[in-house]
Amino acid sequence: MIDGSVILSGVLVGGLYAIVALGLTLVFGVMRLVNIAHGDIIVLGAYASMLVVTVLGWDPLVSLVAVVPLMFLIAYPVQRYVLTGLLRKGEEPPIVATFGISLLISAALVLAFTGNAQSLAAPYALQGMNLFGVTVRVSDVIAFVIGVVLVVAVNLWMKRSRYGAALRAASSDPQTAATMGINVNRLYAVTFAAAAAFAAVAGVLIGIGYGFTPTTTGFSFVLIGFTVVVLGGIGNVMGALWGGLALGLIQSVGSAIVGSEYRDFLIYAAFLVVLLVKPTLHRVVSGIQGMRAERLVLKEAK
Repeated sequence: MIDGSVILSGVLVGGLYAIVALGLTLVFGVMRLVNIAHGDIIVLGAYASMLVVTVLGWDPLVSLVAVVPLMFLIAYPVQRYVLTGLLRKGEEPPIVATFGISLLISAALVLAFTGNAQSLAAPYALQGMNLFGVTVRVSDVIAFVIGVVLVVAVNLWMKRSRYGAALRAASSDPQTAATMGINVNRLYAVTFAAAAAFAAVAGVLIGIGYGFTPTTTGFSFVLIGFTVVVLGGIGNVMGALWGGLALGLIQSVGSAIVGSEYRDFLIYAAFLVVLLVKPTLHRVVSGIQGMRAERLVLKEAK
């Protein structure tokens, strides 16, 4: 039966899905790069948090203070010195490279931590709270709040800051942006590193609320991320939030109707349905938005 708890559960998990998709849509929107390794970067962030929690005794959320900049520093040279050069060779080489990075991360984590499931211990992980008359998990509320704040902040930064304008200029026409004095390679590296930092946030929240393994969690959540990106619009930062909320509701309501054992199937189904209608729906919307954006983006970057 569908009631308020089902709807609220879907909305809350949608906030987490928005964080999962944020880095994916940002990287694709700026460099047209499909990052297959995104899910494994999420898992790497969870394991990094686990080490910080174990060694320093910090709360998992506090560990983000160390994990987020660490993931940024790890990802920056990967983009700057590996993927940037491959982007000039076409779309396929960087995709293959990210697939290789995905395999490397997964194998390294199995060697270091085995393939056993892990979780980030927190006193609020399974605690419940009353929200609009419905009992929900505190960890889900935390993930939702962080997701909304993070997506809105990145969207405002992209639209209103000079750096965001430079990013959009590099995305729209990298050659012209370079002639205007914009360091496109550095922008690409910063964007990829920021996406890895966002993935780390998602990894910590997933570790608190759901647990993780080095072999299966990354694939599951990269699939969710791609589905959210397609639902919300490829390259659309705020679309990550709307797509996350939409997928959360689809999954929650669908599970209430057909059973929770079909949760993953519902993700696949949503992804395939949107791909089928994409030529008639997404191209119209993206085309209108794209023509307006291209007229403004280079002007704002000056």
